[in-house]
Amino acid sequence: MNLDKLGSKIKNNRRLLKLTQEQLAELIDVSPHYIYEIEKGLKTPSLPILIAISENLHISIDNLLSATSQNADRNGDELDRLINNLNAEQRANLAKVIRSLFPWLRL
Repeated sequence: MNLDKLGSKIKNNRRLLKLTQEQLAELIDVSPHYIYEIEKGLKTPSLPILIAISENLHISIDNLLSATSQNADRNGDELDRLINNLNAEQRANLAKVIRSLFPWLRL
C-alpha cells in the first residue's frame, strides 16, 4: 500500500466534499492531527478507520487503495459522491436539469 497515494486520495476526496480535516476527524471519532498524518502518508489507518473514512467520503475502499486512477474515473467518482449526498427530492430535481441539457450535449 502506497501511503502517500492513499493520503492524497483521502485529502482530495475530503476536499471535494468541502470537509475540513477537523470535520472528517469528528465524523470518524479521531483527532484532526491523525487525519493530517494519514493525508501526509505518515500513518497507516487501521481497517476500522479506513472503513469509516471511505463511508464518510462516499468512496469505496478498493478505490482508495488502488495505486492508479484515470481522470475519467476520478470525474465519475466525484459525480457519484456528489449525487449520493443528495436526498430523493434533490436527485429528482437534478435529473430534470440533466434531461433539459440533453439537446445541447453532443452524445
